[in-house]
Amino acid sequence: MLTSNPKRALVLSGGGGRGAYHVGVLRFLEEHEWYPDVVVGTSIGAVNGAALASGHNAHSLWALWRKLRTKDVQKPNWNPFSSVSLLDTSPLRNTLLNEGWVDFERINDPEKTAVHLRITATEISTGLLQIFSNSLNNKTEITVEHILSSCSIPLIYPHTSLGETKYWDGAVVANTPLSAAIATGAEEIFVVIMTPIKQSGEASIPTLPSTMPTNLYEAASMTLEWALLASFQADMKMFSLINSLAEIRDELDKIQADYPNIVDQYMQDVNNFVGANVKKDYKKLKKPIIICPEDFIPVEQIVSYTEEWHEKLHKLGYDDAKLAWKKEGYVVE
Repeated sequence: MLTSNPKRALVLSGGGGRGAYHVGVLRFLEEHEWYPDVVVGTSIGAVNGAALASGHNAHSLWALWRKLRTKDVQKPNWNPFSSVSLLDTSPLRNTLLNEGWVDFERINDPEKTAVHLRITATEISTGLLQIFSNSLNNKTEITVEHILSSCSIPLIYPHTSLGETKYWDGAVVANTPLSAAIATGAEEIFVVIMTPIKQSGEASIPTLPSTMPTNLYEAASMTLEWALLASFQADMKMFSLINSLAEIRDELDKIQADYPNIVDQYMQDVNNFVGANVKKDYKKLKKPIIICPEDFIPVEQIVSYTEEWHEKLHKLGYDDAKLAWKKEGYVVE
């Protein structure tokens, strides 16, 4: 059942076949009795997020991941010159619908769903980020199409249509959409991103890959990788902006008395930039806790699903979550 006052949010980034990393993180958090009220998922994060909203936990989700193979997600597109994608994701549709990953009846029932779910996708015609939610405010009836739209990696996978609107992967615009978590009122946010990030104060600096792409798949995947990093850095700047607003709240209130139109327009501009409904009385938020690997995960793993790498990434996610937990001063049990 959805809580009316969500406090904890988990943001799951895109990363394709590296999604077992999320599950390792979840395992550690659950072992330390940290459970999200809100899950924001992009691409494979949308798949894992929908599974959590369906009632899965780290244990049952890991059981699904251990069986997941590349053939269950994609197949070659044998007519690449007549299409806009290299691969076909019809196997993923079948896997989601028939292999126990998601329960759409439960996801869309506020009395039964486990979490507030946010799924992101990019509207192709406008480039705008669309956030689909199962919550009562601005509620969307989540379907398999919404999940697939978030997984539609440009060039690699085909776009997904929702009615007359066509979508690509939400990571094109925002791989770690903090605004969607902030807008729910969450006060403690964990961000799981599968690319190395070195943090220094408010700055987040990406780690460069050690090798160059050697084929078309790797080149397309690496292009996406840098798009993910750019959106992440933009998200962190957005978070800093919101906290800056909290610091000047009293000044805004004084100006509001004499120049209400100016302040209202300013707040509207901020809302448009951030992509969330930010109020003038918003409290300063704690900086998100970022869980990420220390080393670059091979980019080809975005489109590869193997038992060997699932095991590696699951353990890596668990270990990295432990490091981030300890860094925040929490006790590791």
